[in-house]
Amino acid sequence: MQDSSKTRMPQPKSKPPLRHGTVVNDRYEIRESLGKGGMGEVFAAYDRSTQQAVALKVVREESRMPGDDEALRQELLLARSVSHPNVCRVHDLTPSPWGPILVMEHIQGQTLHTHIRRKKSQGGYSADEFRKVAGETAAGLAAIHAQGLVHGDLKPGNVMVTPERAVILDFGFAQERARLSAKRPGAPPDGGTPNYMAPERLRSGGASMEDDIYALGLTLLEMWTCRVPEPGYRPRAKPMRSQIMFDVPAGLSIDEVKQIYRALADDPRLRPRARRFRFFNPMALTTSQAQIPRERISPGPPLGRSVAQTFTPGAQSLLVSFASNARELAGKLFPLDQPEITVGRRSDQSICLPEPTVSGRHAVLRWQSGSWVVDDLGSTNGTYADHSYERKQSVTLLHGGEVQLGECRVKLVSFDADSPQHARATDYLAQRDGLTGLLLPKEFREATREEISFSEWNGVPVHMAIYEIRSSGQVTSDRPTILEMLALRRAAQRVMELTEVLLLSIIPVTAGQTGPLSFGVVMTGPSTDEVRHVVEQVVSQVQGSMPSSLTLAARIAQGQPGMSADALLSA
Repeated sequence: MQDSSKTRMPQPKSKPPLRHGTVVNDRYEIRESLGKGGMGEVFAAYDRSTQQAVALKVVREESRMPGDDEALRQELLLARSVSHPNVCRVHDLTPSPWGPILVMEHIQGQTLHTHIRRKKSQGGYSADEFRKVAGETAAGLAAIHAQGLVHGDLKPGNVMVTPERAVILDFGFAQERARLSAKRPGAPPDGGTPNYMAPERLRSGGASMEDDIYALGLTLLEMWTCRVPEPGYRPRAKPMRSQIMFDVPAGLSIDEVKQIYRALADDPRLRPRARRFRFFNPMALTTSQAQIPRERISPGPPLGRSVAQTFTPGAQSLLVSFASNARELAGKLFPLDQPEITVGRRSDQSICLPEPTVSGRHAVLRWQSGSWVVDDLGSTNGTYADHSYERKQSVTLLHGGEVQLGECRVKLVSFDADSPQHARATDYLAQRDGLTGLLLPKEFREATREEISFSEWNGVPVHMAIYEIRSSGQVTSDRPTILEMLALRRAAQRVMELTEVLLLSIIPVTAGQTGPLSFGVVMTGPSTDEVRHVVEQVVSQVQGSMPSSLTLAARIAQGQPGMSADALLSA
């Protein structure tokens, strides 16, 4: 069978217009036009071969540009790589006298643009109606991004809404058209819709996943405002309630509103990933820690059966996640290329860790059926397993597990140096402390600034809870002991989890370092009394897991209008 994606597309010749009753290629019978866009027209049709309704997209002759045939081919190939109920399926690309035609799934519904206008006449969306469309659109975009693809023209006109689902249309074509079009310095970007473009794309062009997230944020905001944004519109510049037409957000949780606010950040690094968007009523569903997708270092795919049964050099590596006195080690990867490997500070060891608290010859690692046994060799500062304050003579290290050698932590991973997983891990460690998962001080100030900005935009209070590990003498040290480090790790992780559960969070709390043995947690939305109640419960529960010589203390600071992040952190 001939591959239609490689078929040479003939140039359109003189022919009658496509209308009801026209039969394309003796197969597709046109029923009606579904609408025209900036690039093409879509028709509802009947496929006589499969006896199913389909949609046909053809680029209008007056809108054709060099490279459009290739752009349509790319859309077919890209669309076939994404299989998701919230992304429109594309069946075929076929030549015709009217030019190349893309054969797609026919979706019985209306565009979100039309849906918004109809809801406007009915008094707007309910919170649950909004959740359904928002959640399904985000899920479709996440499926596209999961394949490494970019939509390039996400907007209400490219989302179809049916009683059953919301479906994203037309991804890939706009991006490919933009790529194939010559760009002049200072010219507006091609292939998308400026009304829904992120600031950086309006300035420099170039579709990206971050630009898609900004477009998603504007699309969801339009469901609140019932107004098409002007190109370059900055919704974060004015209070939310001065912009919305119907008070849809009143029925949403703070976290649901915050996701949209973050999507509209000028800085693309602050926008969440599509797979992180979640819309549901936390009061109606049980929220557990496992449901909150906190950023973590992925260890890579688990080992296959053959690798687990027979040692394979380099199949696994040790990733340094933390080193107290050698911060430059964080992110460094050491392949495990022998079934027995020595680790220490000396240069004659198989893995040399230049961290002063690691002994010259600290431990030996032995491969054992896909895992590794770490035997301490009488080190000065000890070897520690997770969830234990005691030195260990032997630790079994499973895929994704961590072990601490002195004040250096390593994680067992299955990716190679300079791989995408390694790049993501390095990026994570550039922003977060590898011991606790807390944001580093600089990044925490930026995140706190964002929380304060959101609280002012949404008109809700913001508080900071500062937690501190203290010794029995009620003093803190600038040079934590290993026991204090281990206690800080456990306390920080447990405080974040408990805070999220008690606040019914659906996105991770903002938490970061404020000192050698202290960290802050931002809570946006709850009142002062609610925050005090949460902090009291957290301290009570976490204290029980602390060593008897250490205590967890906490204080609360309330944000004020116009307050800076530094002022809130030091209040």
